[in-house]
Amino acid sequence: MITRFLHNELKRDRAWLATIRLKHDWVQPFDLMMMRRALELARQASAVGEVPVGAVVYRDHEIVSEAANDREASQDPAGHAELVALRSAGERLGRWRLHDCRMAVTLEPCPMCAGALVNARLAGLVFGAFDPKAGAVGTLYDIPQDQRLNHRLPCAGGVFAPQASGILKRFFASRRGPRQLKA
Repeated sequence: MITRFLHNELKRDRAWLATIRLKHDWVQPFDLMMMRRALELARQASAVGEVPVGAVVYRDHEIVSEAANDREASQDPAGHAELVALRSAGERLGRWRLHDCRMAVTLEPCPMCAGALVNARLAGLVFGAFDPKAGAVGTLYDIPQDQRLNHRLPCAGGVFAPQASGILKRFFASRRGPRQLKA
């Protein structure tokens, strides 16, 4: 049973990878594994009442840091998953330049987070759901590709987007109450 589940997951991941690599040939299977971990972190955040966004910083097939939104718990307006993960990665590695690291995050970064990702000199970003209200990696702005900045950040969006947006939709529907829940 578990073997069949893992086989089906691998099959789905290969299909995702083939689709994504048509536009972003730098995306690797490990990026998808890290996105799956970010989705798990988002679910954990949802369970404790945080907006469900998870982020993982990784390099050379190793997780450097991971985080979920913690604005409610920390009372920090900058408690976005991306920023918390970047800070932890910098502390762990003893440097602010993360040029050999990538990030997987479940929601398209906002302007604040997109700017931090560019300034951290990340090697790549993989994200899940697009954010029509605050997305700064192609939706409202495209900060990582802005030619006026001194660093460009390769980005691949829409990775496991149905799963990522589903977590967010369920979270906000539950906050609105039962009368607005949709099937």
